[in-house]
Amino acid sequence: MWMLVLLLALLIGAAAAGRAGGAQYGAWVREHAGLKASDPMYWGSLAALWLMDRARLSDRLSEPLGKVFQIMVGLHGAKPALAHTKWFAAKAVALSYGMLCLSAMAGWAAGGNAEMLAYGIVLMLFVPFLMYRGAAGELKARRRQMLIELPELLNRIMLLVGAGETVPQALVRTVEGNRTPNSPLYEELGQTVQALKMNAPFAKAMEDFSKRCRMQEVSLFTTTILLNYKRGGDELVMTLKELSVTLWEKRKAQARTLGEEASSKMVFPMVLIFFVVMVLVAAPALFMMKS
Repeated sequence: MWMLVLLLALLIGAAAAGRAGGAQYGAWVREHAGLKASDPMYWGSLAALWLMDRARLSDRLSEPLGKVFQIMVGLHGAKPALAHTKWFAAKAVALSYGMLCLSAMAGWAAGGNAEMLAYGIVLMLFVPFLMYRGAAGELKARRRQMLIELPELLNRIMLLVGAGETVPQALVRTVEGNRTPNSPLYEELGQTVQALKMNAPFAKAMEDFSKRCRMQEVSLFTTTILLNYKRGGDELVMTLKELSVTLWEKRKAQARTLGEEASSKMVFPMVLIFFVVMVLVAAPALFMMKS
């Protein structure tokens, strides 16, 4: 009976928090998360934001939220990073609360079994950690993809500069001629090209590009170009060739790392297949021996 009371208390608390947060956070959720009132996550996020505000989680969890903020800066840029961090925290709270409600429901269905509630609490604590690992993995994959694309970009710029174009012209032409879908590097360069078309200084546009990417290789690329782009001619091409060699070596090292990771991921499936084959081969022999 007490499990049912707990479940009802959790559901009523969530409904009250969602209703209280509607007026304060409804517009923010619709703008930044793109959710509507018909979406189940809409009301959960309202309740989560209200609970976060009342519990002052931003002050109590400033260190872990700071790490999340750094990841969001790498994924979305500095300006929208704060909103994405807030939405990340709201989702974590909403999903954790939902996990607690589900465990209470399972405990009530199991006849008031408290073990189900204990399991739910453990899973609830793992939700933010799993979300953080997912976001960190997304950032790692994004930077890995940018590192793979950067040497090819530099080669195209070298060819165009060697043909007589200036570095800004070569950059614009390279980005506009790109046919790679869902490319994080060219997405960031697209913002740089838009800034150049709006008559932004080339140095400022490249510095902003480097800040958005937050990668050592991109910083090296932009610094080399900014130090040498006014020279032009063969001297600039030689400098870019030296940088190209460095970036291609890093790309090869990245490819080797990916190969090693792929090999390590294959170990468990291969061991599992080995045991399955052993069972399939040994089972008929055992049955024959018993008979």
